[in-house]
Amino acid sequence: MAQDHAPSRRQFLTARPSRPAAEFRPPWTDERLLASRCTGCGDCIAACGERILEPGPGGLPRVSFNGGECTFCGACAAACDEGAFLVDLAKPWPVTVVMANPCLLSAGIACGLCTDACAQTALRLDLSVRPVGAIHIDADACTGCGACLSACPNQSLALHDPRRGGA
Repeated sequence: MAQDHAPSRRQFLTARPSRPAAEFRPPWTDERLLASRCTGCGDCIAACGERILEPGPGGLPRVSFNGGECTFCGACAAACDEGAFLVDLAKPWPVTVVMANPCLLSAGIACGLCTDACAQTALRLDLSVRPVGAIHIDADACTGCGACLSACPNQSLALHDPRRGGA
């Protein structure tokens, strides 16, 4: 959801704006697996140490990056007795971050919180772009962990799942 105004001072300083609930499933699973195997018991949600899983429609787990990121620890998958997670996949999910709304940098406001939050250095602040820089995203380096999403005070970033064809 686009934000029509700059974030409040509190939002900017705390880097935790309110966001609508994410509609992404946990790593190592997808809609098909959850629809056929998930019982909605909530064991995966309870096992998530980062507290980014929440119940979605029908009790199916969904990811919300409002307060953190996925560390891909696998606790959610290990807690599932129904086989709704396939941890043997080479990559937890094909999700990557994209620029969805204008960044504060485009308004001349120095920021870069997303780059600071990204341990994989998939986001890079290019200071050669005037007046205060621009964010470049390396989709190959992005794990889709969501650290940048919870850090961005302007909701400029979103996840993209190529299985769905949209951001």
